[in-house]
Amino acid sequence: MTSAHSKLYSDDVSLVVVVVDTNPFFWAGAALPFADFLSHLIHFVNSLLLLSNLNHVVIIAAGVSSCAYVFDSGNAGASGAADVAETLGKASRKMEEFIKQDARETASNGTVADGGAASLFSGALSLALCYIQRIFRSGTRHPQPRDFVPAGFSRRT
Repeated sequence: MTSAHSKLYSDDVSLVVVVVDTNPFFWAGAALPFADFLSHLIHFVNSLLLLSNLNHVVIIAAGVSSCAYVFDSGNAGASGAADVAETLGKASRKMEEFIKQDARETASNGTVADGGAASLFSGALSLALCYIQRIFRSGTRHPQPRDFVPAGFSRRT
């Protein structure tokens, strides 16, 4: 007899929500430059999408003054490797636009002092949880939800 839990989830399909902290004050002191990190992230997302055409990946950017959806593979309509590469290129450009817009909002806000501003990470996590709930309520078979929060920590000794 199968359990109710196994009827609701499909282990072959994943919903991955990636929350990226784009805080320039953090990345200015990080060992890995943000451009390299973004390149690695795009390869990671590409590999997830190539594992199964049913996998669903969403990238949410969290900045100092705002947070926003940057990439949603459900809207991409990837029918081949060329489409995936083109879509991820658009996501990279959208991430750059988000960072520039967030920097303008942060500069005009005037509340940032001495480079110690925190990101709106809780807002980005709320967006992620709301998105997961929206996917769960949309159909009968749900992907297995997975949250991926790449975080860098600086050690101070």
